[in-house]
Amino acid sequence: MTRLELIRNFGILAHIDAGKTTVSERILFATGIEHRMGEVHDGTATMDWMAEERERGITIGAAVTHCPWKGYELPLIDTPGHVDFSAEVVRSLRVLDGAIVVLDAVAGVQAQTETVVRRAREQELPLLLFVNKMDRLGADFARSVADAKAKLHPGVVAVQLPAWDGERFCGILDLLTMQLVQWESGSTEMEPQSRPIPQALHQSAAAARETLCATVAEGEEDLENIFLESGDLPQGTLLAALRRATLARRLVPAFAGSALHQIGVSGLLDGVVSFLPSPLDRAPLMVREAGSGREVELAPDAQAPPALLVFKLHHERHGELAFLRIFAGTIDEGDALVNCRSGERIRLQPLLRLHADHRERLASAGPGMLVAVQGVHGVRTGDTLCAPERQLLLAPVAFPDPVIAQAVEAHDAARHDELEPLLDMLTLEDPTLSWSTDENSGLHLLSGMGELHLEVSLHRLEREFGLPILASSPQVKLMETIGQAERARGWLEMPSEPPLRVDVELEIRPEEAENPVLELAPGLKPLPQACLSALQAADALHGWPGPGGHPLGYCRIILHSWKLDPPSETLPPGAIQGAMQNALWRGLQTDMQLMEPRMRLIVRAPEESLSAVLADLQQRQAEIESLDQEEGWAKVHARVAMAHFLAYSTSLRSQTKGRGEFHLEPDGYMPRVSR
Repeated sequence: MTRLELIRNFGILAHIDAGKTTVSERILFATGIEHRMGEVHDGTATMDWMAEERERGITIGAAVTHCPWKGYELPLIDTPGHVDFSAEVVRSLRVLDGAIVVLDAVAGVQAQTETVVRRAREQELPLLLFVNKMDRLGADFARSVADAKAKLHPGVVAVQLPAWDGERFCGILDLLTMQLVQWESGSTEMEPQSRPIPQALHQSAAAARETLCATVAEGEEDLENIFLESGDLPQGTLLAALRRATLARRLVPAFAGSALHQIGVSGLLDGVVSFLPSPLDRAPLMVREAGSGREVELAPDAQAPPALLVFKLHHERHGELAFLRIFAGTIDEGDALVNCRSGERIRLQPLLRLHADHRERLASAGPGMLVAVQGVHGVRTGDTLCAPERQLLLAPVAFPDPVIAQAVEAHDAARHDELEPLLDMLTLEDPTLSWSTDENSGLHLLSGMGELHLEVSLHRLEREFGLPILASSPQVKLMETIGQAERARGWLEMPSEPPLRVDVELEIRPEEAENPVLELAPGLKPLPQACLSALQAADALHGWPGPGGHPLGYCRIILHSWKLDPPSETLPPGAIQGAMQNALWRGLQTDMQLMEPRMRLIVRAPEESLSAVLADLQQRQAEIESLDQEEGWAKVHARVAMAHFLAYSTSLRSQTKGRGEFHLEPDGYMPRVSR
C-alpha cells in the first residue's frame, strides 16, 4: 500500500473545450497507464468512455483513474466542463485534495472556469494552472495568466514561459530550473530534452524568475532578506517555499503547454507531486459522531477505524457501483461497514480500483484512495460508511436544485410500468435530476439542470435500457411565494377517537432566501418535541407546494399560535405541518407571486455579429450588465429569465455563423412577468 505522503489526489477542471480531457489522456500516456493516446475528436478517449460522451465529444460523467509518477500514486478525476453536468464537478471537489485548472490559451478564462474555481476555493483546494493550446494561432500565455490573476486567484504566478521558434511554439522555459525543455517534433515519446536557456531567451526568463522569487518570498522575512541580498532564491529554498504557499492557497503556480502535442505534460505532473498536497497536508475534517452529534476531528490515519464517503453512484447490471473516498482507516476486501444514515451493513465485496470503465480488484486500500464497491443496495450519494464501533457522519455533498422539467412517458403504453424504476435509478445516480407525477394529467415530469442534461438522461433510457421515450418540450420549474406579508389561519382534522383538530395561526412574509425559512414567534406555546423536531429538520419545508402546485420559496413562515381541540397528551408529528400547509394555502391565495429561474448569461461572439446578438437578447428581455470587446470578439454579460433561452443555441449559431458560444448558470429565481 502506498505511503500517505506519496499520494496526490487531484482533479482536472475547466470550461468545455479547453482541452481538459486531452490533458487527462496525455497524463495516462505519460504515466504508462495507456500505451496509445486517446483523442476526444475521434471518440477514442479513455476517460470519456460513455457512448454519449464519445458521440458528442464532451465529458458528461466524472471519470476516475490512478496513475503512477516517479514513485508517487496519483488518483485522478476528469470532470465535465459543461454547466449542465455541474453535479459531477461538485461531487468530485468534495473528495479531491487539489486540482489542475486548464485554460485555453486563446480564449483565456471562460465562464465555467470561473464557476469551477469558485467551487474549488470553497472546498479550500490548492490549485495549479495549466495554460493549454499554446500551439494555436492567437495563443497568449501572458494574457491568460493576467486574466487568471484578475478573475480566478490574485496569487497566480508563472513557473514556466512558452518558448518560440519564430511563430512556432517549440517548448518550455522552466523558471524553477532555468532550463529550456523541448519535445522532439512528431515524437510519441513523452520524455523531454532539457538544456540551458539560450542567450536570446535568457533575459525574459531571468526577469520572470525574479518576479517568481519576489512573489514567493513575500510575507516570509527570511526569504525576503535572501532575495534582497542576492536577487534570487536557492533552488531547494524556492521549491519548498512555493510548495508551502501553494498548500496555503496563497499562490497558484502557472504552467504552459499543448496537451494535444504532448508538450508540457510531464512538467505538469512534476508540479502535481511537488506542489499539490498529500492527504497528510490537508487539515483534519470536522465530522459528527452519529449517536451524540458531537463534533470531532477526522485525520487520515491508516490505523484508525475506517470512514468513507460515497460520492458517486453508477447503475450496472448487477446493481449500483458505489464510488468511495477513504478519509481514514484501512479497508480489506470483504470487510463489513455500516451505512451511518440507514444503519445497514455494506459488504466491500468486491473492492475495486477504477480506471475509467475498467476495474482491478484490490486486497486492501487506505486513506486518500478512490475505490469502488459493486452490487451495493440502499446507498445514496453523500452517505458515510464507517466501522460499527465508530460511526461518524461526514458532511454530505450539497447539490443545486433542478431548474427545468419536461413530461416523459414510455413510447409503448404496454411498457409503462418500466419507466418509474428507471427514473428512480437515474435520480439515484444524479442528485440534480428529480421526477414527480403531475396529479392532474398523470404524466411523469423529469427535472434537471438544462436541456442537454435532460436530453442525455433520456437517451440513456433508450440506449442502455431499451425503453423508447416520448418527451414534451422542456419547461422551466416555477416556485410560489407571497407578494407582501399576510396572516392566515388553518386547521387539520385527524380521524381519531375522539376526533382531534389542530388550529394554527401563522404569518408568511417575502424573504431573500430561496428555501422557506421557519420561525417560531416569541411566546409561542411549547410544541411537543416530536412536532418541533419534524418542523426544525433541515428539509422540513423543502418542496412544500403552494396553491398553484409549485414548490414554496422565497418566504419566511412565522408560527404565532397553535391549539389542539380537545386537549390531548398525544399529537402526531405531522399534524402541525398539515395545519400549517392549509393555512399557507389560504394566505397565498390573496397575493401569490410566481417565481421563475433566473440565469447568468455570458455570450461570446464575433464583433461583426454583435448587433444581431444584442437585438436578439433585447427581444428575449435580457438585462445586459456589461459588454467587453477585444481583438475582434465581444463578450456580453446579462441576467435572463431561463424560459426565454430554451433552444438558444440554435439561434446563436444562426446569428454568428456557428462561431458564437454561450454559458448559462443558475442565478436564483425572479418574479415571473406575464407574457
